[in-house]
This record gives sequence, structure tokens and C-alpha cells, in this order.
Amino acid sequence: MREARGRDLLVDADAARVIEALSPYVTERRRARIASVVESRMHGVEVGLERPYDPHNAAAVVRSAEITGAGRVHVVEASERILKAKRTTTGAFHWVETTQHAGVEYLVRDARSRGMLLAGACVDGDVDLEALPVERPLCLVFGNEHAGLSDEAKAAMDLRFSIAMHGFSESFNLSVSAAITLYSVTRRRRAALGRAGDLDVDARHELTARYYAASVDKRLVRAVIDELGEAQIDD
Repeated sequence: MREARGRDLLVDADAARVIEALSPYVTERRRARIASVVESRMHGVEVGLERPYDPHNAAAVVRSAEITGAGRVHVVEASERILKAKRTTTGAFHWVETTQHAGVEYLVRDARSRGMLLAGACVDGDVDLEALPVERPLCLVFGNEHAGLSDEAKAAMDLRFSIAMHGFSESFNLSVSAAITLYSVTRRRRAALGRAGDLDVDARHELTARYYAASVDKRLVRAVIDELGEAQIDD
């Protein structure tokens, strides 16, 4: 049996009880940092990468997504491992959800099941980046560094947007495009909501539990989860 990661262990666990059990093992400074990050997280902003070519570019997108507070990064038709280059992400993949899809149709289905608009980055997009709607959840989708979004992906998007350019170059680097877009969208979404993040109470508790678990030894997490499971059976 493979070793489960912290987020796998917590699937069926009660977040509040996990937080209470792990809290003594997390420093006060770390708990404060986690609380601040969780308050700023946005499950209403996600990123999708279709067939990324350069693992460093893909990993850099993960870092930008994490630091701007985005909720999840999807990768389509590529290994999820491409998002986890430690040197490039500086460990950011530990703190943001990543999901792998065999095809763009699965990304589209996943995003729409959660009420998200799909916005594809295209050089010929008819919506300016600064005009993208931010009042509802938005999944920002970027294509391959060489070919851009596939025709299938373009057809599936609700909106196709572009980033204004004023030089001779025809496009931004993938990771730069994603960073610019994430900064714009998260900044304007925060302003529209009037608060730092968009998670409800239950989501904040769940994310806090996951971050506590990621901050301590996984053997301790396993022991705590086992103990809570046994206590639940006894109850």
C-alpha cells in the first residue's frame, strides 16, 4: 500500500478535531501564519494548464497560484509531477491543490460542476484581461507554450481573453502570462468581495486542518487520524 500524504489522510476526518489534536505540535507563529493564509485563499479562482511543455514554466505557475491565493491548479494531458519541481516552486505545491486530467473535457466538466466560468488565454481573445468578470468563480486556462490552447479547448471556453501587449514580441511566456492574470483577477475579486478570501467557515476549517497536517511529521498525522477514528467508533 502506498504511503498516504497528509491531504489523503484527512479525506474522512473531522477538520475541527484534527485542528485540536495537531495544534499542540504546531508553533504559535506557524498557526498565525496558517490562519492568515487561509483567510486569503480563493476557491473561486483556479488555473488550468493544457499540455504544458516546459516543467519549469508549469511549476512557476503553481508558485504564482499559491502566492496569489488561488485555490487549485489543473494540468491536462501531462503528469501531475510536472507541477512539483521543488527548485522552481520552492515547495508551493504543498500548499495548493493540484489535479490531473486525461483530456480538456474532464477539466471543463470538473470546473462547471462547481459553477465556474472557463476563461481561456488566447492572443486573439475578444475580452481584455482587465474586463474578465470576477464576481463569480473563474477557472483561467492556459495552453501549450508553443501552440497555445487547442481548438477543442478554445471551443469549450465561456470566454477567451488576451493580455494587452505593446512591443514587438507576439506573446508573453506561459508562466508570466499566468502570473499577470492571477494577480489581476485575484486583486479585483478581493476588491469586489470586500475581503481577502472567499472561503466559507467549513472550507476554512478543512484547509486549516490540511495545512496543520502538512506542517508536521506524517507519522504524527497518521497516529492522530487513527486515534480520532478509534474514538469515533467508541462514541
